[in-house]
Formats: sequence, structure tokens, C-alpha cells
Amino acid sequence: MNGQVTKARMNIQLWRPAALDEAYSLLEQLAPDVCAVSGSTLLQIQWDKGILPKQHLVSLEGINEMRGISASDTHLSIGALTTLSECRKNSLIKSALGCFSEAASAVAAPGIRSRATLGGNIASKIGDLLPLLLVLDAELIVYQKELMRLPLGDWLIDEDFETAIVTRVIIPRAEGERVFYRKLGRRQAFTGAVAVIAGRFLKDDGISLAAGHADITPERLMESEAIWMASGWNPHELYETLMRELPFAADAFMSAAYRKKAAANVIMAELMAEGGE
Repeated sequence: MNGQVTKARMNIQLWRPAALDEAYSLLEQLAPDVCAVSGSTLLQIQWDKGILPKQHLVSLEGINEMRGISASDTHLSIGALTTLSECRKNSLIKSALGCFSEAASAVAAPGIRSRATLGGNIASKIGDLLPLLLVLDAELIVYQKELMRLPLGDWLIDEDFETAIVTRVIIPRAEGERVFYRKLGRRQAFTGAVAVIAGRFLKDDGISLAAGHADITPERLMESEAIWMASGWNPHELYETLMRELPFAADAFMSAAYRKKAAANVIMAELMAEGGE
């Protein structure tokens, strides 16, 4: 059921449960020095930053109910263990939600996409696909002693679900609506994004906007959405609102202001292309 490896004089124990209830029990029993893993690419990032992994790693790769892709007339259902490469290549995803397939192509490098999972991208709460999933009104099926379905936006901010296992993602189809997704980065490789922006123009003339980057949990841009939907919206007012509302932070490479300007310029270009005043 488990094996051991060592790193930096630290014993790391890997557990391989075959069922959700077993995995969740392990996470409860071994807390706080435990985390769930699948593709383990986030662990690689943390390791490169000098952050040692937890002593106990619970692999989710043997849990079959977290696999599989299906579609209905209204929704797409993707198992959390689906790799980003599968998200990019899968014919069902391409047909039902092409914008999501295209977005997966912009995340990380090909070698990483072959291991990184959709569930891991979401569970990190800073994954590059989260802004797109937010504007698409995605929901999650999570396991916390029982299976629950809840909006992605609620899960991102609700601390009651910190220990829940993300098992599946439910995404409404966006037929007849224009969706855009942009990942702005220093290079196309396994590196943190300068900014990730997503937007969706709704059939009722509404809009959904969301943004984030590699170090923060993404957010919907509700104030900016309201200005766009107001009659006779003013581009200057909207730009200033975006600059204030974008939830960006500085890091060792760039300022928050730089991130905000880059993201605001992309969003404004999309809005003007849709029909600016």
C-alpha cells in the first residue's frame, strides 16, 4: 500500500489508496503533514523553490471514479485525473467545448501537460485554467466524507472545503457565446504566468470576466462586468476599474502595476472588438 523515498534527509511515505473513502481517511489520519497528489507537477515547482514536500503523500491515481470524460446536451464532465494533454487532444472536449481544449494547449510545456492533471490545476487554487473555468460557471464534484456538487467560485473561497478531494469538473457548454482566454507569460514553458485572463460574452448581452496569475487565486471581475453591461459604458472608466479591480501582486520579476496594465490592455482589446462605444 505504500513505499518510501528520501530527499534532503527526510523520509517521504507514499500511500496508494484504491477508493475515495480510503484516500480521504488517510488525509484525515495523517494531517497535517500530508497532501494528495496525482501528476505531482506542483510538487516539482515547490521543490524547485526549496519547499520540501509533506512527509506523507496520498496518490489519487488508483481511484477509477476520478477518470473519464462524458458529455450531455448541456454539460461536459471531466474526471479530475484527466491530464492536460488529454484535455487538449480529446475529441469529445474539442467538440463540446473547443475553448477549453485550446486553453489547455497554453498551459505549461508538453512534457508537463502529459503528467499534470486537471484536478491538480484546480486543487492548487492558482492553476492557469481557473479563470476560464470561472467564466464558464464550472462546478466541482468533491469528496469530503460524501460526494458534493458546488460552484467552483464557492469552493475557491470556502475554507470548509480545504480538505475535500476534487473528483470531477462539470462545465456548461458555451454554444453561441464567444469565449476568450489569454495566458501572458515571459516564455512558453514551465513558468509562472504574468497574467491569465478569460472572458465570456453571454447570449443576454452580459459578460463574465476573470483573472489571476501563478501566485494568487483568480477572481471574477464583478465591477468591470457591471460597467460593461451598463448602457453607454465609458472605455476610460472601464479601464480604470480594471486597473483597480485586477487582483494582482508583485513578485521578484515584475510589479503588480505591470501585470495589471498587460491584463487590462488585453481585456479592453477584446471588449472593443466585441462592440466598443
